[in-house]
Amino acid sequence: MRPTHDSDTTHRPNRLTRGCALALLLSAALLGCDHATESAGPSLIVRFGEFDLQEPLSASQDMVDFAAGESVSFAARFNKPVNWIVEITGQESGAVRRIEGFSSELTEENARWIGGTTQLPLFREEAAEAALIIPDEESDTTRVTISVLTPRLYPGEVVTGFEDDEEAVTTLRNFEFELDAASGPSMEVPAAEGETFYLLRGTDTVVDNFFVGLAEITSPSDDGYFTVPTNVPENLFFNAFLYNFGSSNTIAILDVVVDANGNGTFEDGTDAIFGSGDIRLEEPGWSQFSLSVSEFGLTEAQTQQIVAVRLVLISDNNTQPDPREPVDFGVDYVTFTSGGPLRL
Repeated sequence: MRPTHDSDTTHRPNRLTRGCALALLLSAALLGCDHATESAGPSLIVRFGEFDLQEPLSASQDMVDFAAGESVSFAARFNKPVNWIVEITGQESGAVRRIEGFSSELTEENARWIGGTTQLPLFREEAAEAALIIPDEESDTTRVTISVLTPRLYPGEVVTGFEDDEEAVTTLRNFEFELDAASGPSMEVPAAEGETFYLLRGTDTVVDNFFVGLAEITSPSDDGYFTVPTNVPENLFFNAFLYNFGSSNTIAILDVVVDANGNGTFEDGTDAIFGSGDIRLEEPGWSQFSLSVSEFGLTEAQTQQIVAVRLVLISDNNTQPDPREPVDFGVDYVTFTSGGPLRL
């Protein structure tokens, strides 16, 4: 996610550069510079002089209710402009938000946190520690602690976050009993959102069909259809957080299922299934998957008839060793958004 202020990577002098600049400045002074050169001297001294943290990191409040629209502003002051990072870490979730900038002070304008995250998971109701980091200077890091009373509310229509109080129904389907007992709601690693995510894990050893298992999520609404924030396929985005446990032979597929006979019930073999295509998870840990439903192939009319979402686990037989290794992935916070992918 793009930080509030990108760091200025063009100004990172090392000590040699600093020394050269000061030497040039002193040489100019000894040789008797003209008026125009002298006017640039003070700014160079400030720029390349010794760093001094004149005001340590502080926060505008030590408790915040993001769901109520509150935010936290950070303050700090230096004797010269520097690259700085405020890194906020959730003490239970492990969520990380980084705010970066180049200036001589942190203010409400350049260092404000509205509850978002740079690195999944999302923040929970928890304590979070904010640390001020000056990458180019030898400076002690200063920290403050903030209590997140309620996490940020994200826009969109949530299909399911797999929490106990969710009404969406998730049904596990097995192909030739190749899923193992761990498959289902899980807390094996910190969830991307809330406490629980959904785990699919198994080994394609019983029947050589490469399908290992799937889960079907059906709508709790009276008419059987999921509510979506827009019916324009190009503007309606399907989002999910996916967890990579590091199994290189795993292929994930996410399906959007459209009711083909108008009865509001998912019927395998009758309803139309629109797949994401093969998803290979590159980096271990949580990552975001987002795709417009027009890229799935849905029409405007079909956006109003989404009756199920499917999560499919496939073993890549082309890369499996002998004997075959387990494959797995986690899913959390399945959401429809309007106008673009879910913004963290």
